[in-house]
Amino acid sequence: MIHSSVENLAERFYLELRRKTYITPKSFLDCIILYKQLLKAKWETFNDTIQRLQNGVLKLNQTNQQIEDL
Repeated sequence: MIHSSVENLAERFYLELRRKTYITPKSFLDCIILYKQLLKAKWETFNDTIQRLQNGVLKLNQTNQQIEDL
């Protein structure tokens, strides 16, 4: 799917600018590696956000318990 979309964009690029582009296996693999790096960074950000929210809920529950004890 991704490979065919790259071919479509290369064809569009040629039609608009009259310049050929070539998708080599190396450039395609580089694109996949870059995608994996970006995905890993997003997951780390996502997990950090989850941790912060869980800590916030824990603090709210502790505060509620302290208020009930008073």
